[in-house]
Amino acid sequence: MWQQPAPSPFAAASPREFGSGAAAATLGSSASWAGAVGSQAQPAPQFGSFGAPVSSGMSPAGGTTWNGGSQWSGARAPRPGELPGEGENGCGGSPAIGCGGSGSDASWRPLGLGAGASSSSSAVSPWVLGVPEGPERPRMRRHPPFTWQPATDFLGEFRVSGDAREVVTKVGDFWEPGTVVPAAGTLQMSKGGLYHWTLLLERLPPQRPQIQFGLHGVGHSRPMRVLSSTRCSRARDDDPWEPRPAGDRALAEGDYVHVQVDLRGLHLPFGTLSVAVNAEPPEIVFDDIPLGSGGAAVSTTPVIAMGGDSARVRLCPAY
Repeated sequence: MWQQPAPSPFAAASPREFGSGAAAATLGSSASWAGAVGSQAQPAPQFGSFGAPVSSGMSPAGGTTWNGGSQWSGARAPRPGELPGEGENGCGGSPAIGCGGSGSDASWRPLGLGAGASSSSSAVSPWVLGVPEGPERPRMRRHPPFTWQPATDFLGEFRVSGDAREVVTKVGDFWEPGTVVPAAGTLQMSKGGLYHWTLLLERLPPQRPQIQFGLHGVGHSRPMRVLSSTRCSRARDDDPWEPRPAGDRALAEGDYVHVQVDLRGLHLPFGTLSVAVNAEPPEIVFDDIPLGSGGAAVSTTPVIAMGGDSARVRLCPAY
């Protein structure tokens, strides 16, 4: 099934994964605050990003200390989603929220803010919110099916970039007008396989916009089957160009070109190469790709050919 990939293959970094309310409650039960909380506000313990207490080497006023136990003594831990004033004594009953007084003058401040300190969003500990920070969630990342590797003779004609070497850019106009030079992929295709990849035409220089794509034999030998971006005409080996049966079609910058090479030989003694542009249905461009005979295997590689300066094509992740 042909599918259009997402426009951008660089995934942005995902937001941090926050723990659930149950996890927050578990962290709350694993802490211990020994000592009674009197009518006078007591300094609250300092917590790191994972709810662990930060010891200053001395006990707060009034003899309240952290004893490393497993329960809060004298006050309960805040419940996830609980607002100030909903708990006991009008302040949640938690040492994570300090009460500034009693009655109508009672106020609350985030954990770690002493009396007279100003409150800001950057100073609020995740413990107050009931959702301690956690590590970034692992996720699967898609990778391109192969990388670009220009031949030794053409190394100076291309610049290959990207984390997976998936972007190929033409450097300067080729010295011979009307001529393109090829850059092959590292994927080697042979009989019995079904291969597909997607190309994003990121830049087509106006002075020489033609880009050819398709497949070559290993080492840029026969068989050669390529398609032109300017008219969607096609050529086999050294034969002249043939027009597109349904009429000329020019590809533009930003087009996604889905290429599929079927070398299984299920219904034909040859392999086929099909192309689809963006979300359009695919069309068979070649149906005569040799599969090899008499025990002689035929290996082919994906190929892209460009001649204009700054022409750029990106190989998208496999879909």
